[in-house]
Amino acid sequence: MGVIDTARRSWELGTIETKELSAGQPQSGSSWWLSRAGQMRQLRDIGNGSSSSIVVACLQVLTNAFTEAPVAVMEEDADGLPTVVKEHPLVDKVERPNDFMTSDLLWQHYIWSTRLEGNAYYFKERSAAGRIAELWPLRSDLVKPMSLEGSNNLIDFYSYRPRGTEVRIPPSEILHLRFGLDPTNHRLGLAPLKVVLKEILGDEEASRFSAALLSNMAIPGVILSPRGDAMGPKKEQADQIRDKWVERFGRDRRGEPLVLSGAMEVSTVAFSPAELDLKMLRRVPEERISGVLGVPAILAGLGAGIESSSGKSETVALIETFTEITIIPDWRRIGRQLTYDLLPEWDLRPGRWVEFDTSNVRALQDDENEIWTRSDTGIRNGWLTVAEGKKMVGLDPGPEDDVYLRSIGTEAIPSTEAPLRPVEGNGARPLGALVE
Repeated sequence: MGVIDTARRSWELGTIETKELSAGQPQSGSSWWLSRAGQMRQLRDIGNGSSSSIVVACLQVLTNAFTEAPVAVMEEDADGLPTVVKEHPLVDKVERPNDFMTSDLLWQHYIWSTRLEGNAYYFKERSAAGRIAELWPLRSDLVKPMSLEGSNNLIDFYSYRPRGTEVRIPPSEILHLRFGLDPTNHRLGLAPLKVVLKEILGDEEASRFSAALLSNMAIPGVILSPRGDAMGPKKEQADQIRDKWVERFGRDRRGEPLVLSGAMEVSTVAFSPAELDLKMLRRVPEERISGVLGVPAILAGLGAGIESSSGKSETVALIETFTEITIIPDWRRIGRQLTYDLLPEWDLRPGRWVEFDTSNVRALQDDENEIWTRSDTGIRNGWLTVAEGKKMVGLDPGPEDDVYLRSIGTEAIPSTEAPLRPVEGNGARPLGALVE
């Protein structure tokens, strides 16, 4: 089975090789090892953090924002201005990497793989002519860049193990997109979520604790006890009272009245809704995880952001800030990587590069009210024609609109001539002249 068949088969089946975490060998049953082993088992259970609702919410925000801008191949025109190269094969391949995917899924794979593992790998399936026919995402946890012993190359091959059997792939056949650089291994990117695994674990524990509390934790909801010096019921009577209580108030029959024949005192020992409020336990994980991923908590629908939000205007400002400080730098990084690692597959002409077309990204568009205000101000002050103002707001101007609206009492003076002002007793002098 070839590399692409193996990659295609493993992608379709979703097979994954589990990475085992080891706490080392026990030393005489030491408490340190037992504690360490327990923590390692917990970290193994959460894996790379993809099962966390906080992580998933943030990754969805990142994915939706990143996929909004398409890629474009650019070059400079005769005037030295950047212009889009029309119908370029690289753009077509990114938009449709293979028969089963679109660019949306391609970039979703990039976002999730780089944030969870630090790297995203794509296998280049070639035609008989040696051209790239398809791009196939590889599971990042099954790929490892390697160098041969004694080699001076940073990467000699990529070790791909979809089912435990190694397949060595040459670097020329892999598109490797990194997120940052791992300081301990320069072949790899750096997954931001790996530094907050403990916070993810803490949120998981808070979730389990809440579920355990709601399941009653083996604590009775109420205690029925004799009041004062009243004689307590016998076992048979106590069992009857218990069964009657459960029958009357169990499941959906809560709130119905119950009349006890004896002098009984009812004591509540269960938690009230206020006492069950554990939201503060989850605020720190929400803040740190969203902070590491560069996603404002409110955009991911997290309580840490919703509570501190002051309204729609702040949310709109956060969307713009999020796009500018998180998404745009990522677009630029990937644009540069595609320029050097993928563009030469089709285009070796100098002066061309890959970037993301942000012209239709909603978060980067000027507010419509602001556009109308600027257009109206420009027309009223006479430095925009009516036609130019209409174009700014998306209206089609007519021949009659190619005019300036200027007051008849306003005089146009060339910038090379200093305007005059009257000076008492001395006639008119230039504004810049020294008046004694």
